Amino acid sequence: MAKLEVPPTKSSLLALQRGLESAQEGYDLLEQKRQILVLELMGRLEAAKRAQKEVDAAMAAAFAAFRDAALRSGTEALAREALAITRAHRLTYSGRPVMGIDLPTVVAEHEPPKAEVSTASGSALSDAVIALFTKALDAIARLAEIENAVLRLASEVRRTQRRVNALDRVFIPDYKETIAYIEDVLEEREREQFVIMKIAKGPG
Repeated sequence: MAKLEVPPTKSSLLALQRGLESAQEGYDLLEQKRQILVLELMGRLEAAKRAQKEVDAAMAAAFAAFRDAALRSGTEALAREALAITRAHRLTYSGRPVMGIDLPTVVAEHEPPKAEVSTASGSALSDAVIALFTKALDAIARLAEIENAVLRLASEVRRTQRRVNALDRVFIPDYKETIAYIEDVLEEREREQFVIMKIAKGPG
């Protein structure tokens, strides 16, 4: 029995054969895309691990400096110093297309570290805290960029895998089964016509 509801005719057979060829080409292209996406994803996962370590190290150094400054000056003094300092910073985003997906590039833009406190009444340790937390912003932006790319790539891999599976397990088998059914029907008709023509001719 045919999987696809089409009349068992030669025109249907030709259309199905063309459809099968297109489906197989689509499968090959999607499988190539899936493999490339998986490679991209695996590379980003490794990069994410490295970026996370960089963030952890940067934040650990910044908080260690903060503790030293708090022990030297006291938390109230640090709070007063922090209120007196205003520094511009922002995150900029741009996209880079990879296999039809927009992968992000995130950059932390901020003023370069400079002496903010020690030139007045504060401690040089406070300036070190500011510099280290500012430096950590770069590592955090890098991690955010990679993790966002990982999420987008993983989503596209799942979507592509579903399409590959649909072609491989449903569409292509249905086309092949229907083509085989129509070929059987057409062959049977040819045999019947041959027999009818032979009978019509009578004994030769």
